[in-house]
Amino acid sequence: MIEVLPIFTNSPLRNFTYLIFSHRTGEVYCVDPYNAPLIINQIKKLGLKLKGILNTHEHGDHTEGNLELKAETNCLVYGHKLAKGKIPGLDKTLEEGDVCFSVEGETIEVWDTPGHTFSHLSFVHKNPKTILGIFSGDTLFNVGVGNCFRGGDPNVLYDTIQTKYASLPDSCILYPGHDYLENNLAFATHVEPNHEFRESFQKTRKDQFIATIGWEKKISPFFRPDSDSLKSRLTELGETITDNRSIFLALRKLRDHW
Repeated sequence: MIEVLPIFTNSPLRNFTYLIFSHRTGEVYCVDPYNAPLIINQIKKLGLKLKGILNTHEHGDHTEGNLELKAETNCLVYGHKLAKGKIPGLDKTLEEGDVCFSVEGETIEVWDTPGHTFSHLSFVHKNPKTILGIFSGDTLFNVGVGNCFRGGDPNVLYDTIQTKYASLPDSCILYPGHDYLENNLAFATHVEPNHEFRESFQKTRKDQFIATIGWEKKISPFFRPDSDSLKSRLTELGETITDNRSIFLALRKLRDHW
């Protein structure tokens, strides 16, 4: 089976790095390395060999550890085809449907998920029956979505959320690129004060939160455009609401200044 180790980096931007591995094969892949020494230490503790780096996108806080890890382990660096020349050490490009890792029927599959940038990938952990988890980079966070002012487009992000993420099973575990939970919960309460946002969630370690897509659909305003209280509050805040897309765009605009 494929196992996942989240690493909270304590970086200024509260980055998450993830190790995806199998003790059966002895291989590990790293999603969005930030602190290379910390990652190398964890891999040594696991007794595994780093085969590859999976970059969700080109922003420096998601590629910070690429070159140091590559020099130390001779691993390959993977990323979006539009990120050539932007991702340090990029060796191979990935497209929709590619399989990065496969063990005993479980796979890590590539989704092309533009919006935060136009060269953004998400990595989906699947078995033959369902999707177990998704490494979302800066597309989807706990109770929030990524910004679009560093090479993206909020309309495209809306399409990605609707066509890809909204179809995920409720049991799917979300592995976001950052821990923005506290601020996102505060924003969600601001735009929908009558909704009970601060319900229980699983806190697995300090500053590391694990939630499911089902939890996100209940809590995140970006998944709840049909909420009458949300529509009323956005109108009160001076936003023009015509359809679900306009609600999403209004929320993203307000969050940019939160």
